[in-house]
Amino acid sequence: MCSVRPALFLLLLILSWLPASLAAATFPCKPCAGIRLETPVPEQVPSLENTPATAPDTAPETPAIQPATPAPVSPDALAPLLRQAGRLEPGSPLYFAWEVPLSGEGSAPAAALNDLREAGGTPWLSLVFRTPAPLAQNSDRLQAELRATASLAGQTPKGTWFQVVWRPEGAEEAEFNPAEYGFLLKRAAVTLTGAKADVLVATQGLPVDVKAIEALYDQEIAAYIEAVALKPGLEGSHALSIEAIQRLDPGRPVVLDSLPLPADPGDVLAQAAHQAARGIDLTLFDTPSIPLPSLYPFVVLAREFKGDLSYDPSSAPTGTPHAWVFVRGEDLGLRVIARTPEGAGDLVLDFRDPGLRRPTRFPYTPGQVAPPSGELTETGLRLRVSDPGRVAVLGIERATAEEREGVAEKVNVASQREMPVEEILRRLQAFEDAQERKLNYYRATNTTHLRFQPAAGSQTVEATLQGPFFFAKTGSDWAWESLYVNGVKWRGKTLPEIPLIQPEKAAALPLQIYFTKQYRYRLRGTEKIDGRDAWVVDFAPAGPGAPGKLYQGTVWVDREIYARLRTRAVQVGLEGEVISNEETMHYSPIDAQGNPAAWSAQSYILPLRLVAQQILSVVNSTTVVERETLLSEVRINDPEFGSRRSQVASSDVTMVRDTERGLRYLVKDDAGERVVKEGYDANKLFLLGGVFYDDALDFPLPLGGVNYLSLDFRGRGNQLNVFFAGALLTANLAQPRLFGSKFDFGGSAFALAVPFDDTLFRGDEESVQEAVSLRTGNVGLKIGRPLGNFVRLGLEYEALFFNYGDAEDTADDFVIPSDNVTHSFELTSSFSRAGYGLLARGSYNLRSAWDFWGLPGNTEYDPEAEDFLRWELRASKNWYLPRFQKVGAEIDYVGGSDLDRFSKYQFGFFGGTRVHGYQSNRVRAEEALATHLTYGFEIGEFLRLDAVADAAWATDELAGLDNELLAGVGLAGTFIGPWQTIVNLDVGVPVAGPDDGFVLYVVFLKLFR
Repeated sequence: MCSVRPALFLLLLILSWLPASLAAATFPCKPCAGIRLETPVPEQVPSLENTPATAPDTAPETPAIQPATPAPVSPDALAPLLRQAGRLEPGSPLYFAWEVPLSGEGSAPAAALNDLREAGGTPWLSLVFRTPAPLAQNSDRLQAELRATASLAGQTPKGTWFQVVWRPEGAEEAEFNPAEYGFLLKRAAVTLTGAKADVLVATQGLPVDVKAIEALYDQEIAAYIEAVALKPGLEGSHALSIEAIQRLDPGRPVVLDSLPLPADPGDVLAQAAHQAARGIDLTLFDTPSIPLPSLYPFVVLAREFKGDLSYDPSSAPTGTPHAWVFVRGEDLGLRVIARTPEGAGDLVLDFRDPGLRRPTRFPYTPGQVAPPSGELTETGLRLRVSDPGRVAVLGIERATAEEREGVAEKVNVASQREMPVEEILRRLQAFEDAQERKLNYYRATNTTHLRFQPAAGSQTVEATLQGPFFFAKTGSDWAWESLYVNGVKWRGKTLPEIPLIQPEKAAALPLQIYFTKQYRYRLRGTEKIDGRDAWVVDFAPAGPGAPGKLYQGTVWVDREIYARLRTRAVQVGLEGEVISNEETMHYSPIDAQGNPAAWSAQSYILPLRLVAQQILSVVNSTTVVERETLLSEVRINDPEFGSRRSQVASSDVTMVRDTERGLRYLVKDDAGERVVKEGYDANKLFLLGGVFYDDALDFPLPLGGVNYLSLDFRGRGNQLNVFFAGALLTANLAQPRLFGSKFDFGGSAFALAVPFDDTLFRGDEESVQEAVSLRTGNVGLKIGRPLGNFVRLGLEYEALFFNYGDAEDTADDFVIPSDNVTHSFELTSSFSRAGYGLLARGSYNLRSAWDFWGLPGNTEYDPEAEDFLRWELRASKNWYLPRFQKVGAEIDYVGGSDLDRFSKYQFGFFGGTRVHGYQSNRVRAEEALATHLTYGFEIGEFLRLDAVADAAWATDELAGLDNELLAGVGLAGTFIGPWQTIVNLDVGVPVAGPDDGFVLYVVFLKLFR
């Protein structure tokens, strides 16, 4: 039994949105480089001689800058200087390092750090601790510096690196102490992590000494750091140290800290490449000042050498002894840094790889450079670079399938093959990369429909949010200007805080799938999508993966321009209340004004429609949430983007932002600035009031009470829902992740103090002398588990309490049924996808007592009916039309074994197979096939009406029903009442069958908090 109708209960469940955050790669580039400001130049620096490029410890000779009259650069000036040097994406792998004393003398202002990140740089803060040794005896001083560390970490943007440097006061030249420094490193790392969960921590520059490194790792510091930094040393001295680090801590990135900045910008590239070939993941070049020309090579590295690249000495060309080749994992394209031999004119490079094509040259100084010319040879590709300068930076792609076939034809090799999936994906990535370069930001109108419904059934509650949407590469903001509940516009001045249902954040969302080694791919074939020929590529996790971080699904790629047409993905390994998440992106071509455009590389191909489905486990009930998001009135790179966003942010509308942890509210702080609000209010208190009436009651049943819903009861992840209205009580307590597993577990209770009259029809006549008064209640335990992505299996035990008594017209010789406890064991399986719902349910029921009942000679009483079986099948589908119209269809079949009057199916308001207008506890059937049709529409954004038609073909030998038609019609409505209340009404009348009269249900809902 249920005390609150599903539509109202679902409205109470619009209250869960649980995100997750994921970290990116440590150093997403190769070679990686950065600049350190104002660090003393070490006495010993590498002396790099001219030796072959394939030797890992060698590089060309590189003179250092002579800092005769240094002009220090402050952190505030870095962002403007970087913007002059070149346009980079926010948070690009160009690292700027400087020391930050923890005594208050230095600074790392949050504005400067955020500005630097927005300009394309990544801050690297060297925190200088001055607490003298022994640290344990100077804990007060250390605690003060740790407090300063925590304060600083809370102000820094995501991606900032923190380097823990110990320079004890009065002992700056002291020998490195692994035990003391290890203690400090762990304390500082714990403080940083506590202040900011996603911090990145590096060691100070360690001495090039294997024993010192081993001694430090003996302090068990591996779990506290993300990178190990080494000081510069003599050429070749780092090899043993790097080997020791990888032996002690496999895969740990290594940083070369404070290498003198070369005088020639090209030598920065050569040095960075040389260090990467030796096993250095990041090289920080030391300089007291940053001339603008010195920044250009760093910008080139951050832009063109970003991503999954690996040093590949086997691909090095002939023509120069100093060429470093890096191969890109996503498409096997090459990035090359080549030093021009002394006295050479043109730089001629021969690559022993016949699959290379389309060379490109990247300038690292202002002005144009002569592009390279390529010539296919018998063994590969020959490049000629005119006026190469000191260093040339090149990019080389792989041949397309057609080009390779052409080469095969020239050598008279007959070979035909289909395009491999890797080639399709490479072209897709190339298209999206080109679009990303020209699309800086856009604004649009966002309309999102959230439709809540049971696992199977045509009843839904729809919440629609609409407002301006702002997309930028740094993040997306969305304003909620309008809210519609079932198509009825919310009239209040402020919108209620609606926690949108969302799964935890994944590593690669369908909109941003970066096809990496985390996935495997299979070309399934071709298909037409919206009239376009498409490649159909399936993707799935390459291995077990990390829970909740990967997807499986399909991407449809246009065969002409290699843009996405559609992406469908199912998230795997979910945790929390969301047990299933499927999203389908539909892409469309538009121009800069948002008008429909041709499918071409010049158009913007954007996901203007998203259709998603989440399956939730909320207080042991399976709730399906369908989400449809539409973007309209799109404006690409609009000059008014910033002013429009600022205008919306300064208003009082509700705003949210798409963060690493999912959608978060943007609220105003004391200064009126929008800031991200972490978390949401998991506890909601509602006031409910209304009336319920049908002829089974002696009088209309007033409904007045409160509903308390908590999705994190007492902070332990439990879910609690309690509704109390005097004579009516319902309560549910659940744990959606039992002991961290995929099982949900909980209990429920229901009690109704007001008795119902249980009447009986024989033929078409009501037998009033056999009427019974009935009070009931129940308690239950439930456990469930998802099977795959769209199926859930549930098991429930329920104890139902039945108290029988005489009704007003009960015959004197009528024997009242035995009061009893019915033990019910029920197994349920449900399937939900794309608006379709299927449900199968069966139960075994055993009464604690079941003596003779009824008039003398009653033949319906059967002692074998003390235990009985019930089963049910249900299928449903909803279709959503424009202007909040909805068509719903449902078909049910119910049946059982050993059923009697008090265990048969009913068709009243609380029955499992409702027919509108039929009263509770009146008409029963042993078997029935029922259909339900609904058509919903809104009137002037003020009133929502749903026309309902129910029909059931019922069979019951005792009542004389032989596949007899029971039919009823009704109207359900929603409108916004005074004081921001939501009013639901439901009225029904029978039109066929033995019942008459009507049933009325009116209830209002008011959110207190």
